[in-house]
Amino acid sequence: MQNSLKFKWSAPEYEHHEKTPEWYWALGIIIVALTFAAVILGNFLFAVLVVLSGFLLAIFGARKPNLVDIELNPGGITIGNRELTYENLNAFWVEYGPGRKELLLDSKKTFATHIVIQLGHADPEEVRAYLLKYIKEKKIHEPLFASIARFLKF
Repeated sequence: MQNSLKFKWSAPEYEHHEKTPEWYWALGIIIVALTFAAVILGNFLFAVLVVLSGFLLAIFGARKPNLVDIELNPGGITIGNRELTYENLNAFWVEYGPGRKELLLDSKKTFATHIVIQLGHADPEEVRAYLLKYIKEKKIHEPLFASIARFLKF
């Protein structure tokens, strides 16, 4: 799937973990406890926020990731319909090991500083070799939020 100008592959938009009934029970217990505490403290707005957040977490947790097309080209990286130019990226790192193949990007943007792209069936060494032509390689650690989400099987 590679020619001299482009490198393409398809991958899920994020790593998906099947949720067990116990996961949903734990979420429900946490939501009930936080809602109960908020009501006792008289903070009804927080109680509503906790219930809505719990409902959305349950829905998002059950959602399967969409398959997105990823393309590396001389102008930048295309993820679905989102374009990232190399000028807006500081560095990249290819992280792979047992059960994990990801491309980590360090962005120059203020709020979305780290971008994680699943490699799917793409060869990590070929992705690395392609990107070395355009941006520098630097060890990038997975964002804390992503580490917490992985730990919670989210």
